[in-house]
Amino acid sequence: MFKTIQRLLVQAGRIARERWVALAASLVVAAIGCALLLPYDRAWSNWVSGVGEPWHRIATLFSKWGDYWTGTLIITAALWLAGAALRRPWWRTAALACLLGASVAGIEVDIVRFATGRPRPGVGVPDGLYGPHFHRDYFSFPSAHTTTAFATAGALAVALPPVGVPLLAGAAGVGWSRVCQRSHFPSDVWVGAWVGTLNGVVLGFAARRCRREDEAKQSSHSA
Repeated sequence: MFKTIQRLLVQAGRIARERWVALAASLVVAAIGCALLLPYDRAWSNWVSGVGEPWHRIATLFSKWGDYWTGTLIITAALWLAGAALRRPWWRTAALACLLGASVAGIEVDIVRFATGRPRPGVGVPDGLYGPHFHRDYFSFPSAHTTTAFATAGALAVALPPVGVPLLAGAAGVGWSRVCQRSHFPSDVWVGAWVGTLNGVVLGFAARRCRREDEAKQSSHSA
């Protein structure tokens, strides 16, 4: 397993260097979108969170699925165990790519959240960037749930599309739930979705490269 993780990280680094222009352009799009959303953050947050109680219960379920510990880890473990039971080593590689993508993306946004100190919509503090904070009430920007959900789905959408593509719809539901619960502003969700997707896609393509290498080795041995 550790050898596979090392291979995935090496391939991900290569992909990032090869596609750095596309990655940089994607970050620029994320930044522009964030800037466009900021003036409407409070109004849209109030509108989305103003739905009835049944929707808030649904939002709670989506948020639980989007959490790293109750979402990403469970999906990863299930896919890994299924790959082992059915003798599908490719599934195990995809599971590790999913875990790495969500883990790296989660670390990235946690650093930003700590550094910016944006208060959550439900805290009752004027919006702004208050600098480094350790309290979770000031961990609004970006949304970590949204980030890890999109990283998980993004990696599997590339590495294992029949599983990953439906998960992308679930990840969008996670983003909605975080606004509905007044835990994040729309711009927090927007940036989290981009960061998560970029990390997940890079790890997903890294997994595909590892698979091609393994298949090439098998073909050479059988020949």
